[in-house]
Amino acid sequence: MTKQGNEPIETKLITVFDDLSSELMLCIFEYLSAVDRYKSFFGCNTRLSQLVKRWTLYSRKQLDADIERFSTLHSWYKHLEFIDGGTKFIIFPQKGEQPRNSIHLSITDTAGLHWFFLQIYDQSIIADERVRKILVRHSFRLNPFFYHKEMHSSSSLKIDGKQSSRTFYGGHIISMDRYRESFEPWIRSNYPEYADRILNNSSWSPCNIDEACAPIFELEWLKAVRVIRDAAHQIWDELKQFEDINPFEI
Repeated sequence: MTKQGNEPIETKLITVFDDLSSELMLCIFEYLSAVDRYKSFFGCNTRLSQLVKRWTLYSRKQLDADIERFSTLHSWYKHLEFIDGGTKFIIFPQKGEQPRNSIHLSITDTAGLHWFFLQIYDQSIIADERVRKILVRHSFRLNPFFYHKEMHSSSSLKIDGKQSSRTFYGGHIISMDRYRESFEPWIRSNYPEYADRILNNSSWSPCNIDEACAPIFELEWLKAVRVIRDAAHQIWDELKQFEDINPFEI
């Protein structure tokens, strides 16, 4: 079929995404992961970028899974501090799970939305100063009790003639002399009701010390999860305020 003068009539066969209504775009989003939404549409134009930012959320369930995974990714009961309330960290979204290290990755998902943790002194890795300021503003502290590996034999342990609750690995190491200078004032200030039992344990077995520390592990875990959730929420919302920042390319 031709126009007058035998010029071909160009038939439009491809629908441009920008011609679709916002409602239809949101229907398309339902079939895409958060990472794929940003990869496919962020940066195309202002409208599509704003749609992606406004309607893309992170999974709180996945955040909790990343927190739990990170809690045993390293032996934090040996590597974190009690001084000043703990070692300071920042958190930020990324594509794929955080590797254990450059040699042993220990990852199972390389494509999904996950959260990375960095100690504050590594903040220079974040190239964009605007992003770095947001992350530092919502930094938080973690101490050795953040390590969250439950001991499977805990159900058989007893203390003071009572059946124990869950027990976590690392309590006997945390209470060793290496930590005593900073650990004693920390626990007496934060958990005075447990301090004497844990500190006066020279004749105890490691299992009994671990069990005495169990309530501290439980309570510190709840605190850590709450503060990390709050930090992630604030960071995600504040990153959305920048039109040119893709949270998966930080």
